Amino acid sequence: MADLILGTVQFGLDYGINNTHGKIVQSEVKKILSFAYENNITMLDTASAYGDSETVLGNSICEVDKPFSIITKYPSNQSVCPLQWIDNSLQSLKVERIYSYLFHNYSTFQEHPEYIEDFLQIKKSGKAEKIGFSLYYPSEAKYIVTNNIPCDIVQVPYNIFDQRFAAVFSILKSKNIEIHVRSVFLQGLFFMSAENIDMHFFPIKDNLTEISRFAKISNLDISSVCFGYVNMNKHIDKIVIGVDTLENLISNINSFRIVNEGKIDFSSLEELSVTDEMIILPFNWNLKKL
Repeated sequence: MADLILGTVQFGLDYGINNTHGKIVQSEVKKILSFAYENNITMLDTASAYGDSETVLGNSICEVDKPFSIITKYPSNQSVCPLQWIDNSLQSLKVERIYSYLFHNYSTFQEHPEYIEDFLQIKKSGKAEKIGFSLYYPSEAKYIVTNNIPCDIVQVPYNIFDQRFAAVFSILKSKNIEIHVRSVFLQGLFFMSAENIDMHFFPIKDNLTEISRFAKISNLDISSVCFGYVNMNKHIDKIVIGVDTLENLISNINSFRIVNEGKIDFSSLEELSVTDEMIILPFNWNLKKL
């Protein structure tokens, strides 16, 4: 069974197609962090590119006084190398070390392969226990494994629609690489009614309808269905979830627990796989609000 990681992009940005609340205020952030820790969610995922998320986290963690493990990421298009940049993140987060430091964009590694030496030095210095990559394409994971690029963790998108990485999970695990998956709810797309979606998503209206039907006959909410499908893959170590309110977090934790206690077969959802990258990769969405 995978563990949950609390994603914090909403702490620094107005993020998510189904987010009606906007950026989370700090008083709510503290409530979310406290409740998460009390319910065994002790790892946080953030990034320098998530607005002021690192700063909000640093201030909030000090106030709630809980020993969270933190993952953050080196942003793209920086003139400052990772070995120097991580100090900015540590200062914002108000910590001396983090659990893991990732390349936020694989393209940064492609443009500056020498940066992997910075990451190794960061690990050697103890500023990060582990290093790795946030990826978008299976070919990137294959390159890392094939070329023995130092890597302890990969974070990849994976959900009912986006099943592309399933074929490489076993390869990654054979190299003892932790697999963290994100976009389990595809920025909230799975919660949207098939009848009210933007025309950009018309090609997958039937898929959304089928997910709703599956949820109804299984007596589950949509969150549980999304969790159930992802958690079915035993190679996955962690599931990153983002929330926009405390109530949202409470609901997600309950949905996750329901799935883990049940015996429902989610394998039929594999048939709903979508290969169109205009649908499964949110940075391709041509919408008014992402």
